[in-house]
Amino acid sequence: MGDTPKSGMPAGGLHLLHRPLSLAAQEDIALHEAQDAAAIDAAAGHPALIECQTVAALLTEHAAQRPGREADEWKFDAIERVTDCARAIVDGENERVNDRYAEARGERAALACDRLEERGRVTAETLADLDDETRRLLEWYAAPFPIEWLFEPERDTFGRIIRKRVIVLFHGPGGLSVGLRDILGADVDIIGIDLDGGAVATAVAAGFRVIHADVTELNPESPALAWVSGIALTPPCQAFTPSGLGKGRYAGAISLILSVIWEATAAAGFLPWDGSPTGFAPRSGLTWDEVREPLAELEDARAGLMAEVIIWPLAMLARWNDSLEWVAVEQSSALPEQIEEALFAELTGAGWHTTEAWTLDAVNYGSASHRKRRFMAAYRGESTPFVDLTPTAPFPSPTFAEVVGWPTGRTILTRGNRPVDPETGRAKGGGSRSADRPSTCVTATIYGWVDSETGERITQADIGRLVGFPGDFPWRHVGRGRGIRNVAQQAADAVCPMVAAAVFGRILGIADWEERTRVYVHRIYDIPTIPRQRIEQLLLFAEGAEEEPQAA
Repeated sequence: MGDTPKSGMPAGGLHLLHRPLSLAAQEDIALHEAQDAAAIDAAAGHPALIECQTVAALLTEHAAQRPGREADEWKFDAIERVTDCARAIVDGENERVNDRYAEARGERAALACDRLEERGRVTAETLADLDDETRRLLEWYAAPFPIEWLFEPERDTFGRIIRKRVIVLFHGPGGLSVGLRDILGADVDIIGIDLDGGAVATAVAAGFRVIHADVTELNPESPALAWVSGIALTPPCQAFTPSGLGKGRYAGAISLILSVIWEATAAAGFLPWDGSPTGFAPRSGLTWDEVREPLAELEDARAGLMAEVIIWPLAMLARWNDSLEWVAVEQSSALPEQIEEALFAELTGAGWHTTEAWTLDAVNYGSASHRKRRFMAAYRGESTPFVDLTPTAPFPSPTFAEVVGWPTGRTILTRGNRPVDPETGRAKGGGSRSADRPSTCVTATIYGWVDSETGERITQADIGRLVGFPGDFPWRHVGRGRGIRNVAQQAADAVCPMVAAAVFGRILGIADWEERTRVYVHRIYDIPTIPRQRIEQLLLFAEGAEEEPQAA
């Protein structure tokens, strides 16, 4: 090498790297090593230290079997974690102890996953044969998601995932999932998350997998999300809808939400930076809890849940997910434009090449009630979705009276059975409207609507059908009492299944979504939507015919 200097090092200075340490430096190192050893001895037997030591031994073995810089770094970090954990135990820093324990256990679980995958594709049979200790470890690692989501889904001979995974945040009773499963018949693996115990109970009774949890308290970088293809979010709309107080539309609230959306992008590492080889600045280092923290200042906390629309997909993409293909969002049609534009801008900057939005009314898709909502979608693929979600012909919409079984000519009293003013023909002190047209947007108070002549109330089955659910949908209440308002609120919060079918038909490229939706509308309302012969053919196919009959 002669006297040629390395970058940043003076000529003739290489020997300095090998200069012996001073006596003071050697004594300092010896002192630290003695302190580390004393801390390890003092903390001996603590479960967190045992976990850290176990993982350090595993990663040391791993580095010996697979030499390389990455394996050596893992080994070094694991050894350092042992002493850090021991010191934290001695110093009584419980939060740090728990963090080191979780880190170590997570790495042990990741090693267990790698070893399972080295034996071949992990199947249901593979997981059924796990020993109890490994099962408990992987259940902890995947929680609250299922173990099988830790592993790559099965692929066809062309390398395409056969059954794609979809996560639905703010799942509710299942409007989106009914659209996917029961109308479109899409073969996707859906897991929902919702905080409302009653809505979760309803969805589970309907056959969906739904986790009872607060979306904001889960880890969007969970290893169980590594193979998710799509994420749908339906945050509560009350903070934006004109019928509420609209505190999410205040200028201060909008400004705060926009700031958090930007911070989320920085935390995920997707802020543009010309000086970076990836085109993005390094991750800001903020945790997701720290990103969300400013949202506590909002007068209506529900408005802040719009930030999850950017947190979850960017977090998943940053940590694991090269398979994430699309994001879909449902929100009030009064969502401020600034929020929608900010979400699309950040998604576009992170690699979603197509973004689009529509304001759709459920009554235009066969629902018996109006429900105008804003739907947004973003796609990472280069191609633009080709399926049109506009019906080729109007859907016939049943009237309120037809759905609930009232004769024509009846009037709905929307504020209970109040006397009618003979001069105006309207209820005194309450709202009224004809039952011979589709319902207005269903809200939680609909359980109190009555027939002005008989005082007859409508049932929860009627409320569900007005929104687009089957009459036998298993509405459930959790808690004291009958929960009449609770289950009515579930229906009021739900996405109309028929609209969900249209939106997902476009997202997933299911070209015959309209025909499938018309068959579903016929089933729940018993009204003709396409020729009866065609309906009968499709119903036979749904019941097990070998080939789907083609339309004439």
